[in-house]
Amino acid sequence: MSDLATLLLTHGFRAIETDRDRRGATATYPSRLLGSRAVVVGTEEGARTFYDPAATRRADAVPAALGWLLFGRGAVHTLDHTEHAERKDLLRAQMGVEGVTRCAAEAGRLLGEILDEAGEREVDLHDALVVAYGVAALRWAGFSLAPHVEVDLARTYARVVDGFGLRGSAYARAWVARARTDAWARLTLRAIRHGELVVAPGTPAHAIAASDLDERTAAVELGNLVRPTIATSWLGCFAVLDAHRWTDGETWLERSAARRRSFLHEVRRTAPFVPALAAVARRPLEVDGVAVAEGERLLLDVPGINHDPATYPAPDRFEPERFVGTEPPPYGFVPQGGGRVRGHRCPGEDLVTVLLDATLDEICARGVVPVGSWDVDLRRIPTLPGGTPYARATLLSSTADVRVLPRREAATF
Repeated sequence: MSDLATLLLTHGFRAIETDRDRRGATATYPSRLLGSRAVVVGTEEGARTFYDPAATRRADAVPAALGWLLFGRGAVHTLDHTEHAERKDLLRAQMGVEGVTRCAAEAGRLLGEILDEAGEREVDLHDALVVAYGVAALRWAGFSLAPHVEVDLARTYARVVDGFGLRGSAYARAWVARARTDAWARLTLRAIRHGELVVAPGTPAHAIAASDLDERTAAVELGNLVRPTIATSWLGCFAVLDAHRWTDGETWLERSAARRRSFLHEVRRTAPFVPALAAVARRPLEVDGVAVAEGERLLLDVPGINHDPATYPAPDRFEPERFVGTEPPPYGFVPQGGGRVRGHRCPGEDLVTVLLDATLDEICARGVVPVGSWDVDLRRIPTLPGGTPYARATLLSSTADVRVLPRREAATF
């Protein structure tokens, strides 16, 4: 039987689905990863075990080739128990409502400027979002940089994200970008700590510089605030496309805040963003009837749980009203992790939602629509509609004669 590591490289977001079909397995099943036995977890109940800190740990869960690239050595993602809680509290304190709202508002303003400057010309949607989100994130973090430095840093952080599929030149490019951004963060935090650079109290940069984290780890965690904000640009592309694939996209989105929020939850549920998450069993476990030995890896099937028909009737249909009047289940909706926010769920979910919301405001207000190819290559991690940012990308245009595709009948998957 094939190894999931190989399938992730060759089949991307279809890797677990392909592996499950080949093995004739159910939602949760034993497989192999990097030559060792691993258990794929594909149910909401199984996710409860995956996020139980008494049952699993994060240390050594993600292979260094990926974990050190995407998160950084010693990052909060790799910690457990008290050490994790204390580090998470430091980062969560920077994600308050006021700061999140300010960051999203700035991103929306910057995106509007990019679109207005383009006029009738076509705009690379993904690059526009990388720049808008990245510059807004750097300013929210407390930095006042030259415009060309802001843009360069935003695009460099985006290259780190683009390489997490471990494929070819994108992976090599990502490591170069990782070295550049880490070096910038180390030097900048050193300057703050030595009083050579002043940032405002209450900003993330000030808080991280004032912490007792060593210089390397502090730089890693600064990046773990800025980089995921920029990574939302991948979701932003799908949000824009989904809005325009829906028959009456603009009027539907304008009906109520509850419907807009439901729409954005559905975008996050269906968009190919994270293929799997990893943990290690602390002790012998049984997950959905499958035995897990101490020290074995568990892989959370993110697309599978987000498309579980037991939780989502007709899961392959994009239904923007699916979450109206209800919030997604904490263990059955895992596009950015599951469980409690104090656990290993992403603390930036609220920021993601308001960033996407601000993006749709700017797009709808200017009447711009997507043009060009909307194909999605699910073999590539991460992926974009219209290709990778280094090949071709979905473009936006405000011209009157562009083509808008009709309402789609199926979700991204």
